[in-house]
Amino acid sequence: MKRDFTNFLIPFVYFIAGTTGLASVASTFFYKENLHLTIQQVQILGSISIIPWSIKPLYGLLSDRQPIFKLRRKPYLFLSGLFGCGGYLLLALWVQSFREAMLALILSGLGFALADVIVDGIVAESSRSQQTAGKLQSICRGAIMTGALLVAYASGLLVEMIGIRNVYLATAILPLFTSLFAILITEPPGTVKQFSLRETWQNMRLGLTPAILWSSVFLFIWRATPNSGGSLSYFMIDELQFDPEFFGRLSLIGNFMGIVGVVIFRKFLISISLRKLLFWIMIASVVLSLPSIGLVYRWYEYLGMSPKMFAMADTFITGPLTEIAFLPLLVLVARICPKGIEATMFALLASIMNIGLAVSDLGGAWLVSIFDVHQATDTIAANYTHIDKVLWIAILSSFLPMPLLRFLPDIRAAEEILPSDTSPSAEVQEAPGMPSEKREIV
Repeated sequence: MKRDFTNFLIPFVYFIAGTTGLASVASTFFYKENLHLTIQQVQILGSISIIPWSIKPLYGLLSDRQPIFKLRRKPYLFLSGLFGCGGYLLLALWVQSFREAMLALILSGLGFALADVIVDGIVAESSRSQQTAGKLQSICRGAIMTGALLVAYASGLLVEMIGIRNVYLATAILPLFTSLFAILITEPPGTVKQFSLRETWQNMRLGLTPAILWSSVFLFIWRATPNSGGSLSYFMIDELQFDPEFFGRLSLIGNFMGIVGVVIFRKFLISISLRKLLFWIMIASVVLSLPSIGLVYRWYEYLGMSPKMFAMADTFITGPLTEIAFLPLLVLVARICPKGIEATMFALLASIMNIGLAVSDLGGAWLVSIFDVHQATDTIAANYTHIDKVLWIAILSSFLPMPLLRFLPDIRAAEEILPSDTSPSAEVQEAPGMPSEKREIV
């Protein structure tokens, strides 16, 4: 009897996705030093890279309704690894301009987004109960965070040791393991269910409750508030002389403290109502973001600290908030999805959040343009005079979704996570050009 390694291999797909963070610091310096991209261009790249994640329902529909060799999962998972590899190969061997970088990011993003959808489908099919699904999803979440943590410091060190292009080349090898795992997993040939667009639309209309609509608006605004973009990373490189090795050190601290944030959420915050929890997260996100401005205002001088020590302390304190702020959003989405169309509605709400991230990047690019923040070029000097204004607006915009809190369903995270932990998995990706600012893409 052939042994089924599917449930054993699936977490490794997420682990591999986490290890591709190996290229995160390389991207920051590649965009700035090799391609000489402006801060606005880096922001636009970040927005474009989210496009493959914003159309995930299409991948699910394609996989469900268009088998390849009578298989709905294995071939698509195999292709996802090739796409991811191809994107990094382009960055390593070919990319010389903004448009070429855009193509490479779309290709690699397509690979990882497709893998995420296919693996979610495999998990759903292979789980005999919600309890099994919850355990497997928790393992997958831990796998991706572990992968990101293991390569965090090396992501900066290798840039100095072997060069940016070679880091991309090494990273390109990693998605090929996803293709290998696709060959090894077990999937019996299945029948294709008849798809009814009318029936799907009717179910969606019935599911569009006020809670869904208000939650959608809240999720979009929460994710769409402008960020400081690559401006802070460029400032740290140009003005504070932070090198790739130090960016890797910050990434290591941030990833480790992100895991601490998951533990804090599950142990101490999971029973708090989401309305209350999200309210205090907004407050904390503003307060804990102030040290970023402190780097610009040189608060570290008054404290008798070096800028590097100040930046590490900032990352250590704010690191847990990344996960603490993200997990309640997954809980909210999972909690409001109507029965019978959970997967479809979750995919749509996740797409709304991802579109919000794209808008956030564009908003950050607009702020940088308005305040004329830019790095030095061959013809003009660097200008970071008004970067503090960009940061203030980005930070204070976190309060924008607060009036919508009263329209959200007053639920507790414990109701959704403690019994089964069945919320769909989320992929962690580093924002292009911003290794110190980790975003979650679902």
